[in-house]
Amino acid sequence: MSSPLVSFVMPCYGYGRYLRNCLDSILSLDGGYDIEIIAIHDASPDDTLAILKSYSDPRLKLIDHEVNQGHVISVNEGLQASRGKYVVRIDPDDRYTPVFLARTLPILERHPEVGLVYGDVSIINAEGVVTQERCDQTHAGMDFKGNELVALLKKNFICAPTVVARREAWMSAWPIPSGLAFNDWYFNLMLARRWEFYYVHEVLAQYRVHGLNHHTAIGKDGSEERSVLWLLDKIYGETEPLPELDLAKQRARGEVYAAQYLDFGLKYFGHEMHRDARRCLSTAVRYQPALLLDPRVSRLLLATYLPRPWYERIKKAMKKRMPARGSS
Repeated sequence: MSSPLVSFVMPCYGYGRYLRNCLDSILSLDGGYDIEIIAIHDASPDDTLAILKSYSDPRLKLIDHEVNQGHVISVNEGLQASRGKYVVRIDPDDRYTPVFLARTLPILERHPEVGLVYGDVSIINAEGVVTQERCDQTHAGMDFKGNELVALLKKNFICAPTVVARREAWMSAWPIPSGLAFNDWYFNLMLARRWEFYYVHEVLAQYRVHGLNHHTAIGKDGSEERSVLWLLDKIYGETEPLPELDLAKQRARGEVYAAQYLDFGLKYFGHEMHRDARRCLSTAVRYQPALLLDPRVSRLLLATYLPRPWYERIKKAMKKRMPARGSS
């Protein structure tokens, strides 16, 4: 069998209600490219398997787990089974805009030094309604080509469904280590250590935010924090192949750890996990003391010592006391 140009790897568990929307967005992409979809059914308890089997399109390949193996094992298996020159990884609650491949593949064909291409994303809710048109706050409204390792260590600003990368780039970081709570940031960092990236300033996918979202769950149970710190310690314990990149990484170490602990603290506070929020915000300040000058950080750190209803009442009262915008 000839290999397709693009392989889509889709781990499927618990998102049956969104699955058709995702599959149809792949099968109707512009460009008429030769593709395959590798759907890994991970013993989902909903109607996921029935939906997958209802498609007769030969481009859809099904891997069926009788027993749940988990997200990481499913992604590892899908990547190993992929045959395309380029590989895409998407969850079935997200979906593509029609131009996804037409805007990204020519860049990979034109620039052999680029290992990964990605773009902007819009946010949709559980019903598929767009709640945010664009998300990129990193590239000032322009395309970008270059190395992004240090910036990505501070924040994962690449949204997974917009990514397409060379198969050899994916496999250079394969397999995802056992016990890691996520795979997207892991691959982004591993690939950024060896390849240039290319950002396309166009919305290439729609990322769905809802109560059952994977990243929401791992933020609540602490597995995201443990995985992030393990990955940072791994990268900072190794030397980059380019000396100038290694030097930039080392110089940014304090900012990197501060940024990640700040992110943990904000998420824990949002989940009303005040003890964990206080621990992480305090650690962020230890790495970067100037954060105490940020009113948001100091306010939230103080708020972790208050019962949440008190904090909400104080915040509401302060908003009432603020003058209306434009008033004297």
